[in-house]
Amino acid sequence: MIKAYWTSLDDRQRRLAVFAAAGLLVFLLLALVVFPLWDAKDRLGKSITANTKKLEEMKVLDAEFAASDAQIARIKRAVAARRPEFTLFGHLEKKAAAAGVKGSIRQMNSLPGVRSASFEENLIDLKLDKITIAQLADFLYQIESPEEMISIRRISVEKMKDSPEYLSVQLLVASYTPVLAGTGGP
Repeated sequence: MIKAYWTSLDDRQRRLAVFAAAGLLVFLLLALVVFPLWDAKDRLGKSITANTKKLEEMKVLDAEFAASDAQIARIKRAVAARRPEFTLFGHLEKKAAAAGVKGSIRQMNSLPGVRSASFEENLIDLKLDKITIAQLADFLYQIESPEEMISIRRISVEKMKDSPEYLSVQLLVASYTPVLAGTGGP
């Protein structure tokens, strides 16, 4: 049937039919093969770019996690090395007596700190009046102890108005203690 139809066409009609069939074939080839491949290539390129960006973010997060993990390990070692009855409050009182500033303590208050599943941050707000700069330097030297994870988070120093040779000092001192089992997490 198609052969009879083809033979009934003149040369011009046959050429037109061949060009139409070739055009249809090119259109189908473009629509079904070439354009989908280009789209897939574009999507793949975008996916590679997005995944590369995610990989870089993951590397940064991994480095932060490793640093946090190292910090937690340091805290665990420092806390394990302390005597069992250690308290930051008692430590500060002992160091104040050793530095000769215990009588200058005007206030010493515990503040809530950050709590994780394993550790709780202990904060002490300490106010000292009528101390010399030498006493302050000695006290600071004695209380800050990186190996025991005791640090000074904030310090404010002012000359006393009534006695300019003396200082008024406010400190925020931080340390860590383990969270006891059964006391809950954050």
